[in-house]
Amino acid sequence: MPTELTPQEREELSRFRYSPELKDRDKTNIRALLEEEELLSFLEVVKQEIQAPDLRVAASVFTKYFAFIPVIYLYTLSAWDKKLAVSLDQLWLQGNERDGKWLPEYFFQDVKVEKRAGEDRNAWRDEAIKHLFSEIVFPIVDQLSTKMHLSRYILWENISVYIFWLYRNILNPAEAPWAAEDFEFLIQKAPGHLFGPYDRNPLQLYHAEPEYLEEVNDYVYVRKTCCLTYMLGEKRTYCRTCPLYCRKFNKGKRNRNA
Repeated sequence: MPTELTPQEREELSRFRYSPELKDRDKTNIRALLEEEELLSFLEVVKQEIQAPDLRVAASVFTKYFAFIPVIYLYTLSAWDKKLAVSLDQLWLQGNERDGKWLPEYFFQDVKVEKRAGEDRNAWRDEAIKHLFSEIVFPIVDQLSTKMHLSRYILWENISVYIFWLYRNILNPAEAPWAAEDFEFLIQKAPGHLFGPYDRNPLQLYHAEPEYLEEVNDYVYVRKTCCLTYMLGEKRTYCRTCPLYCRKFNKGKRNRNA
């Protein structure tokens, strides 16, 4: 039976830019972004907030913020064995600043959470993942790609980076017994149709072993595409995992096993 998120659960999700309340200003309904006029108006705001040179760069960087919606959803799934009952209509982005940077938060209006009740977990997980990606993530990715003439490969990798971060760095297997199995399914076994009209799982494309980078003397999960973040503001610095940056400085071992 669907229930409300508990205060403790809301507090825990706040670390992933979940907001327990909707502010009166600086808010955008996510479904509205499927309308071209609304999307262009929204991206103009994003462009100004992040000092992007054009809407195309703003759209790419926005998907890195949007990635926190699947992070919130998947954390609930793998950490608590619960599924968020939420749709695009219920999702709101609201502007927020932290240390002088634009870091939007997400409000889930009238959201309910469903605890798995004895049914086969694999089938239950398939349904949950299909809902998340086919009905929430894919429509936004498709709209941004089509209207901004951006490669879907860039947009999906922008999202995958944060999903990988969630499972590699946040979810503790001792506290989230389903995390390792769910991550393996997401990056290796999940069929493409769970993510939208795809034959191949789009997350699978970006999973790879870390590479040694001499410049930082560390192993780095090098991206396969550039997210265009280096074009922001005046400094124009590369992400630590940017393929343009890493190809320039990587002269060491290719991975941990090399």
